[in-house]
Amino acid sequence: MRCHEGVLMATFDYARTRATAERLIARFGQAGAIRRTTASGPPYDPETVITDHPCQLAVMQYTDDKIDGTLIMRGDKLVYLSTAGLSIEPSTADRVVIGGEEHAIVNVKPLSPSGLVVFWEVQARR
Repeated sequence: MRCHEGVLMATFDYARTRATAERLIARFGQAGAIRRTTASGPPYDPETVITDHPCQLAVMQYTDDKIDGTLIMRGDKLVYLSTAGLSIEPSTADRVVIGGEEHAIVNVKPLSPSGLVVFWEVQARR
């Protein structure tokens, strides 16, 4: 790739960044799960199916300057969710299991520069 002066520019390796994020979350994080509830069977007699999708996650507390009492509440957790081995995209309809306890997913967004998800940032609430 060349910039406007004709000088060669290096492209950023997001796959390498993703591998680094996966390694760091595995090293400093913990095992958890994304819990998804779906309905199966005929509409007149549906059955609820709960499936846990194992994942690696790193859990942090929000700093006081981020807690506004409206969007981010005291007690909410900031969770970095690794893409390694995760077969689904987490959503606010799912739950996240941290240390055996189920938490609602209030907000979820991917860190995905150039379209490659490096990790998921999840706001979890008990």
